[in-house]
Amino acid sequence: MGHLAPLLFVFFGVLWPAFVSSENGTACGSLEINRLADFRKLQNCTYVVGHVRIAYVDVPDGNFSLESLSTNVTEISDFLMVYRCSGLLTLESIFPRLRIIRGQALLFDEYSLVVYENRNLRELGLVELLRVQRGFIRIESNPMLCFVETVDWMHMLGNGTRQHFSIKHNKPPSHCPLCGGLSADYSFNQNSSEFCWNLNTSQLRPQPPRLKDCPQACGINGCNNAGKCCDRNCVTECSGQNCSLCANYQGRFGCVNQCLASYELNKRQCITSTQCRDMGRIPLAGGYSCAAKCPGNQKKIMGEKGMFECQVNCTGDFHVKGAADLEVLRDCDTINGSLTIELANIKGESRMGFICMLIFIDSSCISEKIVDALDMALVNVKEITGYLKVIHSAQLTSLTFLQHLDSIRGNSLVENKYALYVVNNHHLEHIWPPNHLVMVQRGSIFFHLNPRLCYDKIIQLAPSLKSVQEISVADVSPNSNGERVICGSSVRSLNLTVEDLNSTAVRIVLDYMDWEGMETLIGYSYYYKEAPQQNVTMYDGRHGCGHDNWLMKVSLSRIRRYVIAGLKPYTQYAFFVKTLTRTDYHMQMDAYSKISYFQTLADRPSPVVRIHGSSELSTQILLHWWPPLSPNGVISKYLVTYEKHNATKEEKAKNYFNSFPSNMSDLDCQCNDAQPYDSGPQPDDEDYYNKEQITYEDALPNLIYVSRRQEYRRKKEFDKVIDYADLKAYKIKEGPTMPPTTTPAPTNETLEKEIQAARNYEKFRLQSEQKLRSYQDLGEENFKIRHAMSKCQDSHASVSQQVEDKCVIEEALNGIELPGNQHYYYISQLEPETFYRVTVRACVDGVVNGCSTPTEAVVKTTSLRIEQFIKGV
Repeated sequence: MGHLAPLLFVFFGVLWPAFVSSENGTACGSLEINRLADFRKLQNCTYVVGHVRIAYVDVPDGNFSLESLSTNVTEISDFLMVYRCSGLLTLESIFPRLRIIRGQALLFDEYSLVVYENRNLRELGLVELLRVQRGFIRIESNPMLCFVETVDWMHMLGNGTRQHFSIKHNKPPSHCPLCGGLSADYSFNQNSSEFCWNLNTSQLRPQPPRLKDCPQACGINGCNNAGKCCDRNCVTECSGQNCSLCANYQGRFGCVNQCLASYELNKRQCITSTQCRDMGRIPLAGGYSCAAKCPGNQKKIMGEKGMFECQVNCTGDFHVKGAADLEVLRDCDTINGSLTIELANIKGESRMGFICMLIFIDSSCISEKIVDALDMALVNVKEITGYLKVIHSAQLTSLTFLQHLDSIRGNSLVENKYALYVVNNHHLEHIWPPNHLVMVQRGSIFFHLNPRLCYDKIIQLAPSLKSVQEISVADVSPNSNGERVICGSSVRSLNLTVEDLNSTAVRIVLDYMDWEGMETLIGYSYYYKEAPQQNVTMYDGRHGCGHDNWLMKVSLSRIRRYVIAGLKPYTQYAFFVKTLTRTDYHMQMDAYSKISYFQTLADRPSPVVRIHGSSELSTQILLHWWPPLSPNGVISKYLVTYEKHNATKEEKAKNYFNSFPSNMSDLDCQCNDAQPYDSGPQPDDEDYYNKEQITYEDALPNLIYVSRRQEYRRKKEFDKVIDYADLKAYKIKEGPTMPPTTTPAPTNETLEKEIQAARNYEKFRLQSEQKLRSYQDLGEENFKIRHAMSKCQDSHASVSQQVEDKCVIEEALNGIELPGNQHYYYISQLEPETFYRVTVRACVDGVVNGCSTPTEAVVKTTSLRIEQFIKGV
């Protein structure tokens, strides 16, 4: 997290929050606190519907009263961040009543609680905090911070298997006091728990009525005295029906995970439309939320029943230059106007995109996934009443983001003529989704300077034009469209087969290329991507100038076999193959395969990520663990072992000791999977993306292009062209009629020679093809895929026998076997104040020796004295 230090210093300016009163308190929006005066924004706030970000606040020393910072905030719906605040000793002075952080929207899409680089912070002091429902916790680089290790973070997490907490680079626990330890005046603090926020305040940890003798399905949630499992959705009680604090939403009859057939209020409550209106608010049909005012792209209208409603306002001419311009088009199904897409100023996805996102500066640096943004914003658009204009958008490879568009009405036209206007899109290869046709009710189409869009694909739009009989070369150029790709009949189909695969590799074999194709063939490009569902097209996730969602391997060889390695085990992939060819004027050829799918085999999982152990009883340890980052299959079981451990002097000297894995990598350190291939060019020339700098001189002749076959036209006929109609009206003058030529009838001798020549040619062709086929099969031994060895029949086979039989002895497993969906275990009947080494392994069925390497941790049982102290004996 040290890399965040220079990255968190810029924040958007925010207006004072709008306060909304309700029966139980006052709700306010997201808050940015950058100076002491900003804390007044929190004074009248009970529920923060958004986030709280406190950064660069200097709390003065001396007579300053910390009570002036105190707030009544009990709930934060998104996240809390405290960053580089000096003079701040404890968060208890700000949030003495904070009970839950829900994490519905996360900082950097990961964190719900971040406390980072606060040099004077002595304690967290979130004394009433009960739950962090979603997101990671990161408390780091606070050099004076104590009482972090004394908090039971596992008890606080809403879902321990999906959440992590990272606590490091704070004051060493050995230099901090213990719960119930000596205070500054050397008096002994009677603290009733080993979990505390400071010397005087124990951590609140609501417990179920009972944990023993509960149904197995209850897990660690416990049950009530009647044996009914407690509801994890309720933070404060066992039953969700009479709950004072729900983890997600408070419904009509208790706690619920989401609002169904009801409306969300302040990200915490589900109410009916009547209740929403009684509060002076408007129920929104899209998203089912109860809003104080209509969203930005909706307007407030009086409905048929005399009540105010929000109606999506999609009227006007919309010009999309970036992702921000798409917000007003969300939820639109009909655009009552025209749509222009011009992405000239977006320079693709920056390789430093994540860093740019952290600093919130320089929009040209932000990793703007514009193609994904178009997919999300325009997915519902079915009709455009005006025109559609797509210009200077090098990022686009297709217009398939308009997947539900059915009609362009053409009520307004470009240049009073064109309803579909597509110009200068360098990487555009495809227009509409497969098997989809968009009707153009009025007006024509205009396609120019799209060098990768084949002319024949544009001409296929002709049946959709209702008011135009013919598409002229002046409107659609057969020269400036598709001149950089091979089109038409020169494009062939490739047939392929998955010949073999294992857990991380696949061998693909193509059909033989004929000798004509071998003339221009250089090699093959193999495109592949993860595909959980078999509904992928070649244009999904394609980006002309940035990160493409497809990975690509290139084989500069005409051999028809290829092995794609480095795949994820137990993962379904989509893939297709394309030829790499040289282009001659007399011979052009390209070939594609259809999309195919394969799934890699299961493999041994990676180790369990982390183990956390705690002991409140002198004879018991409660273990929690996180599943493997790479399960490589379906985790069928976990194996838990434990044994006494002879602790070292350093281990015994720890002031506060919980558990420490002996082979766990830091949570920040994760292996990076292969990144998608950057398939589009990223020119260094700034003028490439500047439409003002693009010259059209070379393209002007294309607007009056005439077929090369009419070679006898004289130049003077084109000295003056009045307009396009004049060009279209021009007719070729017929030359004088030539007398027919007569060819003498062939003799038997001539016919025999021609037949023999044909036979010789066919023989030569077959010999050549056979030779070429043998060449395409060269080096088969270089494309072998290694498979996991089978289990030896003899469980005591020697090493030499294993090598000879190509088998492996199945490992004898030991330990406590637990279901694959359980991530906790109570180890009982232990000795007090004793160190134990515990291990956890994850196992996958169907794989020989399919259990991960053990993840280890050392945990110490508490002493009888502390146990009695906790129980208050």
